[in-house]
Amino acid sequence: MKETFKIAIAGGGTGGHIFPGLSILEELSKLKKIETLWIGTGRPIEKKILVKKDLIYRVIEVKPIKGGSFLKALGALLGLPVPIIKSIKLLRQFKPHVVLGVGGYVSGPVLVASKFLKIPSAIHEQNTLPGLTNRISARFADKIFISFKTSYKFFDLEKTEYLGNPVRWEILEQGLQEKKDDNFNILIIGGSQGAKSLNRLVSSSLEILKKSGRQFQAIHQCGSQDKEYLESFYKKSNCPVDVREFIDKIGIAYSWADLIICRAGASTIAEITALGKPAIYIPYPYSADGHQELNAKAICEEGAGIYFIESEVGAITLASEIERLMTDEKRLNEMALKAKSLGRPEAARAISESLLKLAAT
Repeated sequence: MKETFKIAIAGGGTGGHIFPGLSILEELSKLKKIETLWIGTGRPIEKKILVKKDLIYRVIEVKPIKGGSFLKALGALLGLPVPIIKSIKLLRQFKPHVVLGVGGYVSGPVLVASKFLKIPSAIHEQNTLPGLTNRISARFADKIFISFKTSYKFFDLEKTEYLGNPVRWEILEQGLQEKKDDNFNILIIGGSQGAKSLNRLVSSSLEILKKSGRQFQAIHQCGSQDKEYLESFYKKSNCPVDVREFIDKIGIAYSWADLIICRAGASTIAEITALGKPAIYIPYPYSADGHQELNAKAICEEGAGIYFIESEVGAITLASEIERLMTDEKRLNEMALKAKSLGRPEAARAISESLLKLAAT
């Protein structure tokens, strides 16, 4: 009987940290029989996702060092021994073959604990600009996996591998479906953070497009707060838009779309490039350290999309850009091909294989 491979994952708080970790577990389970300890933050979105999974879920409270006053930062630093000691206890009990940090404050103490216990460890950075936790955790990790080539400069080159940001297999499968109509289809992904301003901007742009006589269809994922408003707005402006609070099968929506308008979160970019779709990115202006703008810039400088700074673009400008792309099939195809060339659909498998090698050493 083969030995069960035991992995401890540390991180969470947002879907951008959780879903890459789950994608890696999905691939690992195809290669080995696995047992997982997930050490998280206890935030609601994290609990909702992880309690349904076949893993051991534990919570450690870690206070953020950034984003508060000097006294709060000092208090957080002085309080670090407590989560580190708790992490040591959890890892000693579980005895993992490898530890993986996927971002968020909780991953720092766990990586320090793994170093103390001499357990092989790695971190995965989803964004172009590494967060504070991963910049510190990298000192204790044996391997560093990055999602953008531009992140090499922040880490020890000998330890760093550019393997991409894992995308859930179900999204990759759904995205293989062929488009079945001749309409120009626009997918708007408002997201949960900063959705209101993006929703207003894009809906006004679609109204302008409709008034100019352009024919299109759209699906607009807007979150719960704006659904009623947008349904009323699109009805009054006679725009053919299907408003959704949430899209369950996002891969199918990607395959349906000719153009995507969205924020520039790392997971969204990973999904879009893995499926080779053209996109207009409007980064969330208040993301930590402006990482969404840097993500969008890295992709768009390669020709795989267009990005606008939200404060610098109005509905007329955005409508003009959408119209230009609607009438330029060659440009759309070029953007799609470039996106496809940057996509890393095999990221989860590559990281899984690297973790197994790391554990073996």
